[in-house]
Amino acid sequence: MEKWIRLLGLRLHVSIGIHDFEKKKPQPYKMDIGLLLDDDYRTLHDSIAETVNYDALRSRVSAHLSSRHFNLQETVIQEVIDICFEIDLRIRAVDVSTAKTAVYPDCDAVGLHYRVTRADWQS
Repeated sequence: MEKWIRLLGLRLHVSIGIHDFEKKKPQPYKMDIGLLLDDDYRTLHDSIAETVNYDALRSRVSAHLSSRHFNLQETVIQEVIDICFEIDLRIRAVDVSTAKTAVYPDCDAVGLHYRVTRADWQS
């Protein structure tokens, strides 16, 4: 059995892009984050201390993405993966999708999707 914690549809405004017009103001950005937990992950006492703190994850990702300008979505997603693995050692893998939602008038979004294990990320 796989155990996932998911943060779905995180909506942010991020300063991102290589074009001059993208550097003038933050643009709408959407992110989904999935955290695959260790096989033995289980809560026994209904205590917040027993679980992965997704409040901290949301806060750290939001703060980081508002902290500076990013040229590439690749940089954003890679730094978010770093944050995810730092949050809790019980996270075995991370699944992150990003989307710039206001890039082209004829499509919903342009984005990336990375799915990586802790072992592969560290190598």
